[in-house]
Amino acid sequence: MITRSEFLKLLAASAFIPRLSAEGSPFPQGELANRFREGMAKLDEVFWVPEIANWLDRPGRDLRGHFDGGINPPWWSCANVAEAMVDFMNLTGTDLYDSRLREIHAGNVLRGSRLPELAKALRAKDDWNERDEQKLKRRVKALDQKRVHDSEFRNEYLDDSAWWGIAWLKFHERTKDARYLRTARAIHEHMANNWRKEGGVSWAEDADKRDPNAITNSLFVVLSARLYRVTKQKAFLAWAEKALAWEKEAKLYDGSGIVDRPGHVADYWTYNQGAYLGGLEALHAATGKKEYLDEAAAIAMTIIGKTGVVGEGGVLYEKLSTEGWDVGLFKGICVRYFGILLRSFRKKGIHPEAADELDRVIRGSVQAILRSKLKDGLYPLEWQEPPRAEIHNFNTQLSALIAIEAAMIPS
Repeated sequence: MITRSEFLKLLAASAFIPRLSAEGSPFPQGELANRFREGMAKLDEVFWVPEIANWLDRPGRDLRGHFDGGINPPWWSCANVAEAMVDFMNLTGTDLYDSRLREIHAGNVLRGSRLPELAKALRAKDDWNERDEQKLKRRVKALDQKRVHDSEFRNEYLDDSAWWGIAWLKFHERTKDARYLRTARAIHEHMANNWRKEGGVSWAEDADKRDPNAITNSLFVVLSARLYRVTKQKAFLAWAEKALAWEKEAKLYDGSGIVDRPGHVADYWTYNQGAYLGGLEALHAATGKKEYLDEAAAIAMTIIGKTGVVGEGGVLYEKLSTEGWDVGLFKGICVRYFGILLRSFRKKGIHPEAADELDRVIRGSVQAILRSKLKDGLYPLEWQEPPRAEIHNFNTQLSALIAIEAAMIPS
């Protein structure tokens, strides 16, 4: 297992940046790659905790706080870090994060399995007592690989689970390791088991959170379509088509953009826009049907032109709010899927107007990020000037890195 210090040394020692094609790009590709690597190193420096093989959502490696349940990994955010690491390696032809991803999977596929390592570190700090020992024994005894929650990266939130399924499926495609495909399949089954009689996958399994929403179902389309592309099993394609049909029946696309859930009006969170387009692109990639890209092009034009989430200079703008933990990551996810769709348009040589608009938003957003003021080495929540709020945290850092990555050209 690679240690934190060894990983940071590897980053510092690895001066080689692969030559990336810069044709048609306004950015020096080496600079983007450097920015991503440096930003990931900062994320690790501030938030990575080797004892749990994951990141915590606050600085300081608070092992005691984590053992006592007061501080935990930002679960869905961590999944997006994993996906970003896979994407970076695929874009640059490197293997920089392969060992880290294997470590994360092994340490968290049964959530809580690294409690002994956490306890060992607390003992070494002389921060341990008999009550802790009894608590540790109870919690380790309760670990169960057959239990859905806390195994195979599944929990009660179906959107949380989906992010991990997408990330591990990508890592399976990269490594051909069956363990990661098994995880993606298990997550898909977990989501399918939460399909409501009225249609749509529930947001969560809690009784008061059973309503379906846009992000959960868009991610289910993405995961289902990609599983079909990888496995050729028709049941996955059927689920992708069924989920997309429900999204249309529920009118999540209201003619301008993607609303958060059925019945909402003009509540345009950026990540909903990107993930819905991502589902259409994934279905095209799985089936070869151009109609999905045609639909995505039309919707992309209205999202960019009518929702108000794109500001001056093409910079993405989270118009609904700057408050809350989750909101810090939304724009990066939107840019990720804008970039995937743009590459499909360019590869096929279709929808040049929509492609140019997507490119304008990606370029404008990344240029704003590269100009932004960092605080303690972390990128800010707001990309436009002037910002409405000065917030720098795990999610704002990751959001900027995902956007930077979206502007990179495959090697």
